[in-house]
Amino acid sequence: MNIEKIKYFIDLVECRNFTETAKKNFVSQTTISQQVASLEKEFDVQLINRKQIPIEPTKAGWLFYGEALVLWKQYSHMKTKMINFHQDHFLSLEYSAFTDIQQLLPLIPTFKETNPHIRLELSKVMLKNISEFLQKGLYDVAIAVDSEFKEKDGIQTHSLYRGKYCAVVSHQHPLFNRDAITKEELYAFPLVMLNATAIGNSYYLMIQNAIEDGYEPNIVCTVDDVETELFHIITENLIGFFPENYRLAYPKEEVQLIPLKDSCHTYKIEIAYLKDNMNPAIQPFIEQLRHWFSQ
Repeated sequence: MNIEKIKYFIDLVECRNFTETAKKNFVSQTTISQQVASLEKEFDVQLINRKQIPIEPTKAGWLFYGEALVLWKQYSHMKTKMINFHQDHFLSLEYSAFTDIQQLLPLIPTFKETNPHIRLELSKVMLKNISEFLQKGLYDVAIAVDSEFKEKDGIQTHSLYRGKYCAVVSHQHPLFNRDAITKEELYAFPLVMLNATAIGNSYYLMIQNAIEDGYEPNIVCTVDDVETELFHIITENLIGFFPENYRLAYPKEEVQLIPLKDSCHTYKIEIAYLKDNMNPAIQPFIEQLRHWFSQ
């Protein structure tokens, strides 16, 4: 199979438009259409519903997209490794949210000074894919909340730092002017959360934490991304959960992060890697991070 066919299909699913996909890949619309049709013929299944506008993958198409995405990432990772084979050591890092790495970024210049032969590459992926991509060798190191690495075969982890979740409310909410929110107050109101498709095991951990607080959370809405979560917080007066170090793009007069009193809603950021990964750049990076965060 021509690997470019995979790339064309991935872009088509994400663009939902043959013309835009063609522009993105600097080829004709006919080329995209022919290559996707070739995939459908090869696997004897319809992958795209062309009658729907914007175009929509079929059930088989969504399955193919998930596998194609992993395959393309593996190919890109292999290509990068081969390009760097005769050059300096290369270390690929994955993360899912800026809050996971914002305490790490100021330390990177020091690491590069002490390890000039190691080149770092940082990529953002969905939280639910963090451990899967690590296990498949797409990245050397992952930085994320600890819930995504629990009971995962072959993965070694080290804790970097801990934090707490805050309630996020809009200026119209009755709890907006509180300095802190009790568990009783929190669970008296409807909540919005990122769904399991977006944050994987962390979704279920949040529910478990609520139950450990002694309450059944009233989750009336789940969403795919933070921007949509904030939309519902502002427009529907729902309460969301954000890490205490999250930097809101809204003025404090409109949206507030408010600490929770005596709550189990905490998190731990870990760095993870495969135990059998022989990349010599991993250990210097891990050791220096552990040294930094232990101080």
